[in-house]
Amino acid sequence: MVDKDQTQKNLELARAYILFQELDQIYNLREGLKRGSLFPELYMPYEMNTGSSGGAYYG
Repeated sequence: MVDKDQTQKNLELARAYILFQELDQIYNLREGLKRGSLFPELYMPYEMNTGSSGGAYYG
């Protein structure tokens, strides 16, 4: 019979994969708060897609 507690201790639930990023510029504090990031390289706003059905983002 398998010991359930011992089996669960050996499980790996997730593994993060993060690309290396070079952040060489920053926004000023006010612009960073407005955009949600101090780094222009990480700023990726949602674009409204008018051709799809369902919800939409109005930013």
